[in-house]
Amino acid sequence: MTYNSIAFIVFFAVFLLIYLLMPKVGLRQAVILIGSIIFYKYACGWNLLAVILVTSFVVYFISRSIEHVYLGYEKEKEGLKPKEQALLFAKFKKKSRKYLLFAMFLVIGILIYVKVGGLLQWKRVFTVSQVFQWKTYLVPLGISYYTFSSVGYLLDVYWKKTKCEHNYFKLLTCMIYFPHIVQGPISRYPKLIKQFNELPGFSYERVCFGIQRMLWGYFKKMVVADRIALFTSTVYYTPSDFAGIEIVIAVVLGAIELYADFSGCMDIVIGASEAMGIVLDENFKQPFFSRSAAEFWRRWHITLGTWFKDYVYMPVAMSPSFMKFAVKIRKKFGNRAGQVISAAVPLVIVWLLTGLWHGTGSDYIVWGLYWGILIILGTVLTPDFKKLNNWLKIDTSAFGFRLFQMSRTFCIFCIGRMLTVTGSLEGFAVMIQQIFKEHRLWTLFDGSLYCHGLDQKNFYIVLFGILIMWGADMLQDKGGIRESLAKQPVLLRWGVYYGSIVLVLIFGMYGSAYDASSFIYGGF
Repeated sequence: MTYNSIAFIVFFAVFLLIYLLMPKVGLRQAVILIGSIIFYKYACGWNLLAVILVTSFVVYFISRSIEHVYLGYEKEKEGLKPKEQALLFAKFKKKSRKYLLFAMFLVIGILIYVKVGGLLQWKRVFTVSQVFQWKTYLVPLGISYYTFSSVGYLLDVYWKKTKCEHNYFKLLTCMIYFPHIVQGPISRYPKLIKQFNELPGFSYERVCFGIQRMLWGYFKKMVVADRIALFTSTVYYTPSDFAGIEIVIAVVLGAIELYADFSGCMDIVIGASEAMGIVLDENFKQPFFSRSAAEFWRRWHITLGTWFKDYVYMPVAMSPSFMKFAVKIRKKFGNRAGQVISAAVPLVIVWLLTGLWHGTGSDYIVWGLYWGILIILGTVLTPDFKKLNNWLKIDTSAFGFRLFQMSRTFCIFCIGRMLTVTGSLEGFAVMIQQIFKEHRLWTLFDGSLYCHGLDQKNFYIVLFGILIMWGADMLQDKGGIRESLAKQPVLLRWGVYYGSIVLVLIFGMYGSAYDASSFIYGGF
């Protein structure tokens, strides 16, 4: 059941009506849990539902066990001197670490099995003939996302940053919550649990805002992303058959396709959650306005970046052994070398893991290193770039320079995307070869460009959709669009609402011959 299917729209409409009719918080909590289980069951069947249920029980049991260990320490430390307390705490923490490692082995082990299984062809292929008729497949829906959320929760309990949840069903609801189970955002359980405890009743404004956000997501997904996919999938499948200019167009449109697809999904799920009164973390903040690689990843897939920062980068960078190593480097090679090592080593680890999170092929490993090296170079060379700009007397605040930086970042993103779209580094090499050897610029004028899944009319629709997205991002970057729209006259507001619905109905990719395509990041 994909978010852009008729089945989901009907499911959510019925679910939301039942949810809003519930008079008490406890009943609304039950509706969310039951609805999420139904969604998961229809998405991938009872067998894989059992996998997430077992995982949730492991996370619940281990978090309670860690808490129990720390409670034992609190009882035994009374009357002891500070040094004795420190020794006792180390003893109890070692015990709690055993529980943590056991849970990590099980939870992350399943994820590794799935990821490596894809590389070794352990996974069975799944297909969709029509909505609700799924063949059994091995990969649990959303495993990359709920695994990271669960690991973060266990580490926070272990580090005593948060209290463990005593109600198993609330923890299960956090894990299986249907708006974020498919492709995020990667949520923090304590934040969600707090909201589940305070579920608000019906609010006309909140429901309207949520549906508006969902409608915008459907526009990006069904009008822009799915239409572009008709062209890009054809080019990516056999790049050697296409002219260099066609590949360049496919890569540029493919970057926009990925953004429209992923951010469109986020708009749908965040809007659906907002209609219920639950706020999910934002995952995008106009990433194509970024002026550097580092800024791009602070605006793109934000929750993944913050997760790696909190649970990988900081633990590595702040670990005693690594800090001692960095001090030795600084003493031997100077302050700058120490700073470079301090930033580079954790970043390389983070980006290797980020690449492996997206996929286990060599293309994703290279992709991770590609981004890691660019961000490291950008961080290390920032002082030198500032000196160069001052020497050349470049006004870095000028619109022209900012546009250059944004264009550069977009090109960097496109090259990174090329590394993975064909499924192999050999495919990437073929694309590069075609771009530089087989230009064939005449394909822009002889009509052959419109023979690869997207005719001229649909190309114009894509360009129209891109302009609307760009304009919306510009306005959103300056302030909230929905809040501003809500202050406009009634006729204007409802004109925009109905106009948006008409755009999706007229230009959206659907119909009897259309099979609701999965969201790209749902495969990670």
